[in-house]
Amino acid sequence: MATNDNSNVEGFVLREFSYRESSKIIEVFTKDMGKISIIAKGVLNKKNPNLSSTQRFVKASYNLYKSGEKFFGIRDATLLKSYSKSNKNFDIIVYKSAICDLLLRTIDFDQKDLVYNLMDKTFDSFEKASGNYFNIFLCFLLKYISFSGFKPNLKECSMCGSKINPNDAYFSEKDGGMVDSSCKKIKKDIVYLTREEYLYILKLIYTPTDQVSKIDLKIEKKKIINLVTSYVLECLEIKKFSSLDWVIKLVK
Repeated sequence: MATNDNSNVEGFVLREFSYRESSKIIEVFTKDMGKISIIAKGVLNKKNPNLSSTQRFVKASYNLYKSGEKFFGIRDATLLKSYSKSNKNFDIIVYKSAICDLLLRTIDFDQKDLVYNLMDKTFDSFEKASGNYFNIFLCFLLKYISFSGFKPNLKECSMCGSKINPNDAYFSEKDGGMVDSSCKKIKKDIVYLTREEYLYILKLIYTPTDQVSKIDLKIEKKKIINLVTSYVLECLEIKKFSSLDWVIKLVK
């Protein structure tokens, strides 16, 4: 939903693609207006001052005008954060691509405030971290799905409500969380989690985003990424997309 005042519109560029000879169309997740489409006319011309503010993954502020029914145009723009370090790291680019593609498919206007703040903290964390980017990506997925109303039940059995024993923990995608050893006998879709894997997922949800790169527990990354992505896709009712495939291939 657009507001009457289209000045100082702050947002993240989720996607960019060329339009005609010298222009771009960018999809931007904004702080106040949700997801919008912007035509950046002439931005590919040499010395155009707005070029840096239309690159994918940057955070920028735009003064906009309405351009047709579905698009905005740029009067001028200011680059707020280029994330110059993380946007040169191949692994982080893969993770950011999957995050942006997920938002393009699912972001809801009603949840924009929570998700925008999460996006802001996630991109800052990628920029500042010296490693463990996998943690930051999974933290985003788990917190995003929680904001979407599908927070996994990790502390009690999703079937009987009994407290979960970390030494005997199983995750059920269909039941939306953990099941205990007694209930797991009647389930077929469960995934066994070691104590450290269970605590790892718990910490990702309840640790501040800027601290998750410090989590260091022994886990089987392939198992965890498959579990979390499968749960997210199932809850949001979307199919796996190519950038998410790249993430899964990246994880060893």
